Parts: sequence; structure tokens; C-alpha cells
Amino acid sequence: MRDEGGEELKDHTNHRHSSQQSEEMGVIKNLSKSLPLAVACILASLIGWSKCQEGACIQDGKHKATPGPEPHLKECKLYSDNACCSENYIQEIAVSPVSRLDDIFWDRCGALSPSCEAFFKRVACFQRCSPYAARWPHPQNPASIQGVPLCRSFCREWFEACKDDLTCARNWLSDWKQTPQGNNCTGNCMTYQQMYQDGRDLCENLWGDSFVTVEDEVRDGTEGASCGCLSLSPSDREVMAALRAQEENPDELDTTKTGLPQYRAPCRMQAQPKGSTLPLQARTSNDNTVMRKRSIFVEDVEGSGSGF
Repeated sequence: MRDEGGEELKDHTNHRHSSQQSEEMGVIKNLSKSLPLAVACILASLIGWSKCQEGACIQDGKHKATPGPEPHLKECKLYSDNACCSENYIQEIAVSPVSRLDDIFWDRCGALSPSCEAFFKRVACFQRCSPYAARWPHPQNPASIQGVPLCRSFCREWFEACKDDLTCARNWLSDWKQTPQGNNCTGNCMTYQQMYQDGRDLCENLWGDSFVTVEDEVRDGTEGASCGCLSLSPSDREVMAALRAQEENPDELDTTKTGLPQYRAPCRMQAQPKGSTLPLQARTSNDNTVMRKRSIFVEDVEGSGSGF
């Protein structure tokens, strides 16, 4: 026999549970609009909602297992609401001038100028602390990143800040003589504007294949880029929100619709064709050029941990 009373009780219980979940999610949604992320997440945990923190962390034993609030960060404060790093993990960055980061010395040609060092710190903070970096894992080394789309406006500013500083390595992952005491120059020191042609050249080579560049400004009458990019600034949060919205509806994303982010999502990087031997290959679509590069993999030997 069908137990009608039991079925009704079960339906009533399921309906009440579903309603309770909807109410809890509504509370979190409202809280996130009016409270800082860290406070909203603490309140969320108290009522049992576990999916507050967005993003993921690089799994290399040095990053945190999952992103979360780090309100006491002295450096990399951009990520304090939702960080993959702890204060201990960024101690080397939280000084000025920075002498070394892991086994890579930044001052082999003299200390970086404060304005130049600030850009190096932004890049290091992204790799160590950002909950977004893990979206671009290196296929041969998951502890590193590859093909992160940087805005060319950011790269131009980086180049301008460092153009008069000195360096002796074009690729900071491979163009050194490595010794137990760290990296050493294999050539003479020269200015950044002698080493690199422009900001794009700097961004796409200094840290190997960690980054690609995307044009994000209207230049020479062009319509600008069709792909989003990161500038390692607060606006990255909106760019990543556009990416998540695109993933939820991959066929069409009209960012002019009410409620959707007014930022473009980063385009997916196409895999390098097997057997390709060209170190650089430019592919252009709608004036949005991204340099494709052979993967440069540097074995993470014991003691090395640049993360790039």
C-alpha cells in the first residue's frame, strides 16, 4: 500500500529544506553587496553555506589549500579579501628594495628603482596570492602558470617604469647561470629599453611563457580588443566575473544586458600545434593579436620556487 501520509510528510520536509536553502543564499547575496567579502564569508560559514570564496589556489605545497581572507597582509593587499597566500609566504616581497624571491635575485645589476620594483611586486603577488592564477596552469608544471592574458596598457606602464633600470637576463626563468648561491648574469647589464623592444616584448618574455598580452585600448582608430585581460588591479574581479558568466553561457554573452558584468572575458588560448618549431608565431583576429610561444619549461629543482 502507498503511504500517502508518509509521502506528504516527505514532500513537506523537502519543500521546507529547499526554501531554507533559498533563503540562506538570498541572505548571502544581500550581505555580499553591503559588507566586505571577509565579513560576509564569516557570516556565511555560521549558517552552513560553504561556497563563499571564489577561485582556487595553485597546489604546490606553498600556496594555501583554498583561498580565504588574509586581513593582515602587509604586501599584496589587493588579495587580502580572498588570498591564496599567507603572510609568511610573501615575506620576501614585503620589503623594499627586494633582493631576492626564492632563488632568483632581483638585484644582479643593482637594486630596482621603486617604480620598477612596484610592477615586479604586482606580478609576484598575482602568482602567490591571487585566487585566479590557478585558472592558467602550466601543462608541464601545475605549480607554475602559462598564458595568463595581461592587458598591454599594463605592460606599457611596466616598461615605462623600468626602461632606465638595468638587467642582464631577457628570460628570468632560463637566461641565468644557476649556482648554489642563486642566479648569476651570463652577459653584460643593459637597460630594459635595450633588452626589450616595448611593453609587450617585456611581458611576453621576462617570465618565459607565463603571460601573453591582449590589446585593451583603442589605438590608431581601431575598435579595441574582443578579449578581456588582467591588469593586476581591482578591475580583475570584474573581468573574472565576465569569464564565469561566459562559462555559464558559452554560446552567447551580451555584456550590455542588465545584471551581467560590463567587462569582456579573457579568450581561451588555443593549444600549440604538435610538431611546431617556431619560437614565435603571431596570429591575428579582429586586431586582437596574441603571441603564441613555444612552452618554456624550467625544471623546478630543489630550492627553486619562482612559481612562474
